[in-house]
Amino acid sequence: MKRRELLVALAAGALAEGSTGLAQASQAKFTGQIDLPKPNLKGTMSLEEAIEKRRSVRRFAPKPLPVEAIGQLLWAGQGITSSDGKRAAPAAGALYALELYVVTATEVMHYLPDGHRAETRATHDLRPELRALAVNQASVEAAPALLVVAADPSRLSARYGGRANLYADLEVGHATQNMLLQVVSLGLVAVTVGAVDGAPAARKLGLPHAQTVVYLVPVGFPV
Repeated sequence: MKRRELLVALAAGALAEGSTGLAQASQAKFTGQIDLPKPNLKGTMSLEEAIEKRRSVRRFAPKPLPVEAIGQLLWAGQGITSSDGKRAAPAAGALYALELYVVTATEVMHYLPDGHRAETRATHDLRPELRALAVNQASVEAAPALLVVAADPSRLSARYGGRANLYADLEVGHATQNMLLQVVSLGLVAVTVGAVDGAPAARKLGLPHAQTVVYLVPVGFPV
């Protein structure tokens, strides 16, 4: 049996057994990729204004985020910003331990910085289940878009040894602050949620085994 046929058969078998998380995500990623709208490089708000206006907001208008806004936020966190592949946020050794995901009412998207693209990893609403893994914080379910920052410290281990986890956590902070300032510049609101059970959340999202969820960022329009 060819490798692709074997993967399809395994996914079908898992679905037949009623599996939802990893099996659905694994199957969905074969549906292809989409090009995100080109990021805007000329905003209407200065950096200083964005810093001054940034606040944690936990209530959101019931309005979906347009794909243009989602793409802009992902680019701010991990977008490629130079011809040699460097990204918007600092990363130890340019090894890039982070992966960004977006959870909405209809899907889970995985950001692919190369080419500014995204792939669909699931086609159902996982926000209620992620809320349960984040000490039941209502903002996780209420936000029309939930940014998920996941880290894979093993990408850093060969070079940095026991400091890999620390450097991955620092990278999470760099990327998240970029996205929070981009939130403000787009006229949106957000809050950071660090109280998340990372490994179970990663399994619920169907992430590769080396990745763990470190941060959730509920984002939406202000009420």
